[in-house]
Amino acid sequence: MTKLEKKLKTALRRLGGYVRARDAKFPDTRLRVLVAVSGGADSTALLDALVRLRESDQLAVTVLAAHLNHQLRGEESDEDERFIRELAARLGAPIFTERIDVGAQARAAKQNLEATARRLRYDFLRRVAEQNRVNFVLTAHTQDDQAETILMRLLRGAGAEGLRGIHEFLPLGGQAKLIRPMLGVTRAEVIEHCEHYGLAFRADSSNVDPGFTRNRIRGELLPLLRDFNPRVEEALSRTAELLTNDDACLRDLAAGLFAAAGKDSSLDIVPLLDVVPAIRRRVLRLWLKTQRGGLRRVELAHIEAIDDLISRSQSGRRVELPEGLIVTREFNHLKLIRADERAPTRLEPVELKEGAPQNFGDFRFTLECGIARKNLEVNNGEKQELFAASLRECEELGGLRLRTRLPGDAYIPAGARRAVKLKTFMIRLKIPLSQRDKYPVLVTADDRIVWAPGLPVARAFALNASDERCALVAAERLSKI
Repeated sequence: MTKLEKKLKTALRRLGGYVRARDAKFPDTRLRVLVAVSGGADSTALLDALVRLRESDQLAVTVLAAHLNHQLRGEESDEDERFIRELAARLGAPIFTERIDVGAQARAAKQNLEATARRLRYDFLRRVAEQNRVNFVLTAHTQDDQAETILMRLLRGAGAEGLRGIHEFLPLGGQAKLIRPMLGVTRAEVIEHCEHYGLAFRADSSNVDPGFTRNRIRGELLPLLRDFNPRVEEALSRTAELLTNDDACLRDLAAGLFAAAGKDSSLDIVPLLDVVPAIRRRVLRLWLKTQRGGLRRVELAHIEAIDDLISRSQSGRRVELPEGLIVTREFNHLKLIRADERAPTRLEPVELKEGAPQNFGDFRFTLECGIARKNLEVNNGEKQELFAASLRECEELGGLRLRTRLPGDAYIPAGARRAVKLKTFMIRLKIPLSQRDKYPVLVTADDRIVWAPGLPVARAFALNASDERCALVAAERLSKI
């Protein structure tokens, strides 16, 4: 048994203990695993080792193989596919293949070639797994791949989560889970396994193309680092494992905070104000992932900018995200909206007449005139979401209109000597920025402000001590902000 076989057997059992020796009482009880095979040394060795462990009754698994022809290298890609079909037939593993022009899809979507290939490959594996009732999908990433990935992310400036490197265990979608059982196996041990059993494998010409960062790390940077530490790959993998444990703790703390701060679609920032950035930014990532369905194209700079909305900014500030999304701070909450939602269709003014209820925005208004002051009852605030104001009876009340705010709107409130901007009143009332452009304002026919729900009455229309009769305007909110 080669070192690869021993490590593979140990890793499979450690990653959940689901692979077991064949049960003598139930010899046909076994799990189904799907191996992603590219034809290279790593995946060829993985498929071969699994079959050998199965045939020696050390693992109770049914082994299937899958290969996606990316059609990126012409005839070379087709030769890879033929090689894999022959390999699977020789090992007795059912093989599932598909061809996708990855280059054409990447160009059409204007996306990175490697990212597009990865997305299409895992989508293919998920579909094959679902169609064949597979429990686990295995890929042949090695310790060398882990070291290359960590260095790539370190050069890019990744945080602790990124420096965890390649995950050993991930949900793939549906019932299948993705596992990478060879992260403790070196590339040298892969070659040793292939030579020991006389296994042929394919060499991908793109793996030596210096145009790919990973290839330069593999061919230039890692050999240089081995001069400082001959076991640098092992050291980097150990670092990734330590960071994984630390990150798991921080993620658990962030998940608890997110459960407390996530309110519907908004995020309450109050529980986050005294939290260290390492946890707070993880909460932001959880929130964005929940709202967007993923973190595609969201970078560290975006997370830092949103974090500044919490720690440094005032209500009304915003951060633009990819795909036409905007995060805004509205008092003590963050909201995620689309850019086109920031400019709602302006509501057309409507008349407010006595005895004729009128809906406007999120409110229903009523007006009652000729009320004896001694009989006046204003239950403002007794009923949630109900606002009311008593007005001095005058001719102007015969032409009242409801409209939305206009630039420069201001009026002198009752009991004051100077005009106050409508915007200032809305901030004091904590009306969210996203709602202000449709918030109702009661005005006269000549556009003088009379009142708005929750705001003070204008001085010119407030009751005087000598007024014996008055009017009552009420506004009931139809939906919560």
